[in-house]
Amino acid sequence: MEIVKGSVVIAKAGRDKGNMFVVTDLAEGFAYISDGKSRPVERPKRKNLMHLQPTSVVLAENLDTNRKIKKALSNLKNS
Repeated sequence: MEIVKGSVVIAKAGRDKGNMFVVTDLAEGFAYISDGKSRPVERPKRKNLMHLQPTSVVLAENLDTNRKIKKALSNLKNS
């Protein structure tokens, strides 16, 4: 699976290992990820693509606020 903007990914390495994030941007082998809480949209985490596990979920809606990202991720965890 390919990681694209809006993809839901799981961190495979680092202190955020096992947590779900949304890819907010991609640049030169890195993804900028946010979960809306510990990593807000205003300061996303830059993560190497090798340290991310893609899921089959790509969120199509406009996720430009922390509230929308938190809600989308919590709906995925609960389902």
